[in-house]
Amino acid sequence: MMDKITTETVDTLNDLIRIVEDSHEGYRQAAETSEEEDLRTLFNDLAAQRGAIVRELQRLVAEQGGAPDIGGTVMGGAHRFFVGLRTAVLGRDRGVVLAEVERGEEECVRRYEQALEKELSDGVGAVITEHLVRIRTDCGRMAAMRDAPA
Repeated sequence: MMDKITTETVDTLNDLIRIVEDSHEGYRQAAETSEEEDLRTLFNDLAAQRGAIVRELQRLVAEQGGAPDIGGTVMGGAHRFFVGLRTAVLGRDRGVVLAEVERGEEECVRRYEQALEKELSDGVGAVITEHLVRIRTDCGRMAAMRDAPA
């Protein structure tokens, strides 16, 4: 039987697994559909990073004695659907694609910030902070690419 902090930690980590898996899948799909080599490279790199984060979160859940989630969220699936629809309607405009991906990452950042407000098992907060720094850095990379002249 897990204590209250361990249960909260497992629930929080599983929430992060779901949102990061959404990000991972979104980047993977964006890389597959991107026509621009630099975007394809960026999205493949970010998909690989998000996959590594998911695996680390799953490991942490297992270390806490919990069962790690393996899928994304319904909202993430819906966001990918609308990104695909918008891309089909508006074309693969670089700025639109980067803005949509960045919008999805903002939700990821929000969930990580919420996680850090909770009382979590020892060491977990430090890992979550490392992930959040990485995700914020990646959001900055996308914003810079979006705002750069074509």
